Amino acid sequence: MGTTSIGVAIIGDGLMAKEHTMALRNVRAVYGEVPVEPRLVVIVHPDPDRARLAAERYGIERWSTSWEDAVNDPEVGLVDIVTPNDHHRDVAIAAAKAGKHIWCEKPLALTAADATAMADAAEAAGVMTMVGFTYLRNPGIAVARALVEAGELGDIFSFTGVFSADTMIDPAVPHTWRTDRSRAGGGALGDLGSHMISIARHLAGGVEHVSGVSQVVIPERRDAAGVTRAVDNDDHAHALLRFANGATGTMQASRVQTGRAFEVSFVLTGTKGAVRFNQQDSHKLDVALDNDGAAGHGFRTIELGPGHGDAGELWPMAGINIGLHELKIFEAHDLLMAIAEGVPTWPDFREALAIQRTIEAIETSATRDGEWQAVN
Repeated sequence: MGTTSIGVAIIGDGLMAKEHTMALRNVRAVYGEVPVEPRLVVIVHPDPDRARLAAERYGIERWSTSWEDAVNDPEVGLVDIVTPNDHHRDVAIAAAKAGKHIWCEKPLALTAADATAMADAAEAAGVMTMVGFTYLRNPGIAVARALVEAGELGDIFSFTGVFSADTMIDPAVPHTWRTDRSRAGGGALGDLGSHMISIARHLAGGVEHVSGVSQVVIPERRDAAGVTRAVDNDDHAHALLRFANGATGTMQASRVQTGRAFEVSFVLTGTKGAVRFNQQDSHKLDVALDNDGAAGHGFRTIELGPGHGDAGELWPMAGINIGLHELKIFEAHDLLMAIAEGVPTWPDFREALAIQRTIEAIETSATRDGEWQAVN
């Protein structure tokens, strides 16, 4: 199989830039020869010192302070957006108009209107898009999805999902763009809850109605300059969900959960069985099926490994945890293969728009004392 290369422009220099460069550099190591080899051409940050240091740290050919120049660089075929959320729209639309494929972190945009504009621009240009709902690549979720599609769980009627972290429970954690609605949009709901909505949609189907509540638990934080600033997006949110297929569900997203360093978990229940998963124990999926019989009542554990999603690409044996950085390698591989083969990517901008609309409906409900809202 012949290999060509695609130049990548990384727009942003933070944690996600680190994760994306790790993923792009390791696709070949994990999968062997790939038909499209990523070439890290340029990284962008408006501060020249930060841009230069990022290029040196991540081993990128050159740096720039202009995302416009990077997007229009003839050596660039893939624009990788890892900026704060308020930059996603303009960079993505410009990239689409320039005919470049786009990899964008979640949530897709500040608003559903912006996400619509991004999806429309990408589709009009005929470029590939991928959005970083990385947990969908977990082998446990692949197995859960296969059980749903095979009818093993029967008719799905319940989904319960939690994404909780304690990363901001300390009031001394500074005010950043993540606690500024004008730059981040939603808080825990947009940042963490978007992942859980993506999982819910993947396993239980589209969400039609929501009822939400949210809280700002720590109303003020000091920024890097020591100035006290208001936190104007949610620290903690709950939602009730009604799915198009008649199922119901609940979801929690929190960045202030004392004692929960990082929990991504769900239970999916149908008329014939259920599955239970926790990312912190990502080597296993708990499964309960009616046809296990009375002697096998309750959950049993599937040790995930070769034959379950892409787990076998990393390990030739079962039972080993797979972390977020490794899941991002799976995501990068899927994007590169889609570009090489000209097949649709997933989740693309259109799927991310549906998730954005769900977030927006939950936020609207939370401002109206939990009144049920349709997801438009």
